[in-house]
Formats: sequence, structure tokens, C-alpha cells
Amino acid sequence: MTRYFTSRQGAIKRLMELKRELARMNRAAPAIDGCRTDGIEIAGLDQVLLDVRAGRVCWYRHSAAHEDQLVFIS
Repeated sequence: MTRYFTSRQGAIKRLMELKRELARMNRAAPAIDGCRTDGIEIAGLDQVLLDVRAGRVCWYRHSAAHEDQLVFIS
């Protein structure tokens, strides 16, 4: 598992890139889940993106066949 540290803007940019890539390639979404700052777990690309934009996510995990990333947001 690869670990990354990024800003909120960097996380939004990466999640939007994933969303565009999935729409363009028309394939199943990778597993994306995260943890909000209040300890509640969230799942799904759209929900994680929404909470990152609102500043409520402290980390998210992106798991796909070719990569597994844990991204911490500062």
C-alpha cells in the first residue's frame, strides 16, 4: 500500500481525475472509502469527493486492481 500526504485541493484534483477516467473508460468504479474528521466512515467516490470538498475527510483509501493508495489530507 502506497501512502500519500496532500492538501485538500490536491485530494479534490485527484478524485476528479479518477471520476473523469472512470467516465471515459466506462468501467466499474474502484473501491474508495474514507474517514471523516468526526470518525464516521464513508464509502464511494461521490460521497468521499463531497466530504473532501466540505473539508470533513482526514484520509481516504483508493483500491483498484493495479494500485492501492492511502491518502492523508492536511
